[in-house]
Amino acid sequence: MKRLLALVLLIMAVAVPAQAATVGPSTVAQQAQEEPAVVIDDSEGLPEEAAWTFRFLVPTLLALTLALVAGLFFRYQRGFKGRYRIRQ
Repeated sequence: MKRLLALVLLIMAVAVPAQAATVGPSTVAQQAQEEPAVVIDDSEGLPEEAAWTFRFLVPTLLALTLALVAGLFFRYQRGFKGRYRIRQ
């Protein structure tokens, strides 16, 4: 295991200086100097359309959750009143 780790470190040590030894400006520097082919103006501020999950899935889940909670509440009330009656 130690030999494998040493071999990987040796390969990395040899590969990094080989990449740094290339002569000339870097790609990032070249791209920074070039102008874009098409300039896009983002100042219009068009509102984004909500994703379909937000438009359809969220309201559906909210409605189902409310119906479930209401159903459980009414079932509990009905069962509770049926079990315990106060007699006078």
